[in-house]
Amino acid sequence: MKQIISFIITLVLLSCHNSNQSKESTDSETVKTAQDTVLVKIENKIDKSYEIGFYSKSYTYCWIVGQDTLDLGIGLTEYVRDSSVQLRVFNQKPTLFASTINRINQCLPLIKEDFDMDNLRSLYFEPPIFYKDLTTELSLDYINQFGQQNIKHEELNEFLMNSWLEQKISNFLDQFGKTTRRYEIEKFHLLEKQYYNEYIPDSVITEYPEFSIHGMGISVITE
Repeated sequence: MKQIISFIITLVLLSCHNSNQSKESTDSETVKTAQDTVLVKIENKIDKSYEIGFYSKSYTYCWIVGQDTLDLGIGLTEYVRDSSVQLRVFNQKPTLFASTINRINQCLPLIKEDFDMDNLRSLYFEPPIFYKDLTTELSLDYINQFGQQNIKHEELNEFLMNSWLEQKISNFLDQFGKTTRRYEIEKFHLLEKQYYNEYIPDSVITEYPEFSIHGMGISVITE
């Protein structure tokens, strides 16, 4: 599974990196937005010889300003077996979670051309430290409830289901008639502030909390 995820991430990042060349490709579309920002849709080629072949289709959505590609990328894939849809957000630099949700909503008209969002099964986001508003809200609530100790995954799920994060996710999913079934953070642990720059280098972390919920990213399973 980890090999599949690594392959998807590599595919998405390469697609976004080369998106300015892809504007002339027949398998991509562009939509102009405010301030000469262009939303680019790229069809990711699926090689059936790889294990990833159980996907029926895969698209990446990213933004271009001038000659630069914005850091945020949104990838969607559809499973062959049941047509269920997975949405993944990729960013290597910190941003705001609220802004990320807005970006996804901006993509929806294009996304709905190729994916039935009624079949949305899961969402994936980077670890909380990549979203200053999210990590701040979660850390404040966490320390009030648990101090600075690790908790079990069942407790973590319950905590997140009643958090600021769930408020944002619930509002987003409501438009598809979906709700959150559970949250998952693989290799969950608490990350101390002194190690933040290993993940978000060259970032000003003065106003960040002293620790953050951390792991391999945030998975949201829907129902």
